[in-house]
Amino acid sequence: MTEANIEDSLAEMARGCRVLAMYGHEDKTLGHLSLRDPEGRGLWLKRAHVGLAEINGPEDFVLVDFDGKRLAGTGALHKEWPIHTEILKARPDASVVGHTHPFHACLFAGTKEQLRGIAHEACYFGGNVPRYDGTAYLIDTVELGRDLAKALGDRPAVFMNNHGVTFCGKSMMEAGVLAITLEKACKQQLQLAASGYEFLVPPDEEVAFKESKFRHPGVMTGFWTYYKRQLERHEKIHGGLVVI
Repeated sequence: MTEANIEDSLAEMARGCRVLAMYGHEDKTLGHLSLRDPEGRGLWLKRAHVGLAEINGPEDFVLVDFDGKRLAGTGALHKEWPIHTEILKARPDASVVGHTHPFHACLFAGTKEQLRGIAHEACYFGGNVPRYDGTAYLIDTVELGRDLAKALGDRPAVFMNNHGVTFCGKSMMEAGVLAITLEKACKQQLQLAASGYEFLVPPDEEVAFKESKFRHPGVMTGFWTYYKRQLERHEKIHGGLVVI
């Protein structure tokens, strides 16, 4: 891959950061996304001390190897870089990893509930979002990163008890759609639980069927293109992304 191709990929990652900020994943300067380096050197990680909404382009990413050593870039390094290195090492199918603190998903991560297919959104995860309960603090060591990767297994997302969520995908498109969908699914279930009404949950085989249909690349590409159009419209109106 040429340097220009890497620049294009990082530009898409930057848009992805801003899309996620717009859809509930902004938490001050916390939260980070990474892209597997196409040349095998490691990964490109969003720089620290700025929010997802403030990521503008390739200059906002730092190249680190799988031991966390900086190879390129000038931004500060997130302490939780082991989330990214250990998941990318354990998941050769994944090219993008994200860790964020969306409001409803964080609340859901503080429960013992299973995410259930009460609406389409939870079915993207097949009724199976695992939990990591090793620590509620930062994943700031290689050992903790390995434990988180083990909890994630082959799934697209994992709840981190009393902390947040981590998600991954083959591309920014896939990881981004899943992250937005997970936050909405958590909000739906929390609000339904608060209503006191009895849940109606489809059979497991129907949830699995819906997962296979909803996560079709054509479906997800259409949704991601929509999200990016909304970002462009929002930034054009406001002269930049504003997240409150």
